[in-house]
Amino acid sequence: MGLTSFFSNLFGSAKDTTKDFAEHAETTVEEIKDAAEPIFENAADLINDVFDSIKEVISENTNPDYEFASETVVDVSEDAVTDSDSEESDK
Repeated sequence: MGLTSFFSNLFGSAKDTTKDFAEHAETTVEEIKDAAEPIFENAADLINDVFDSIKEVISENTNPDYEFASETVVDVSEDAVTDSDSEESDK
């Protein structure tokens, strides 16, 4: 019986220690989340400000006569219209 009670005490205390450690870790993680939330919100605001500044600088320094690349893309899946096509349609 001495050996059985030894192992019961040994593993029982390890189980309690692990449970306490897990609860402490969970509490710590929640505290970290709460502390980090304002930092992430501030970083998101700063990033948005930087993007807005970049857009403003780009719009001020670009020639309005040029179109954006997205407006000048050609769909290559369609057949191109050539001079010979227009001559055939005239006949």
